[in-house]
Amino acid sequence: MKYAIYKVFKVSPLERNFFFNAFFTSFFIRIKLIFVPFSKYSKKIGTLNVLPEKTIDFDEVLVANIKQAIRRSVKYSLWRNKCLEQSVTAKKMLQKRNVSSTIYFGVRKNDDKLEAHAWVKIGDTFVIGEKNHDAFTVVAFYT
Repeated sequence: MKYAIYKVFKVSPLERNFFFNAFFTSFFIRIKLIFVPFSKYSKKIGTLNVLPEKTIDFDEVLVANIKQAIRRSVKYSLWRNKCLEQSVTAKKMLQKRNVSSTIYFGVRKNDDKLEAHAWVKIGDTFVIGEKNHDAFTVVAFYT
């Protein structure tokens, strides 16, 4: 795998700022998920199983920048950066900017194996994890 980190410096300063924020946030999220039990960490994510507001005003450009920054940071991360880490990173980045969002956790059974998936939505708009989300049954969500 070739890491062309120099490409990061070809984007605008705003995009670069979002990238580094997503990169380091996902790193610290991964460390926390390894060493802190999720039952303790989940209290910092949000309130369990509280229905989100249906009409939420948000800056679509901000959400697009966060989504793009997370996708870019996944390419350069040297640690596991799957849907759980990406979703918690998106939730934290949105919380930092005072944007209310909901992180969903779903499961499905596939060939006698249990699979899990996480995604983040603001109202009805997906931030991260929209691919195949409808194949999963929601077991918990944090607002």
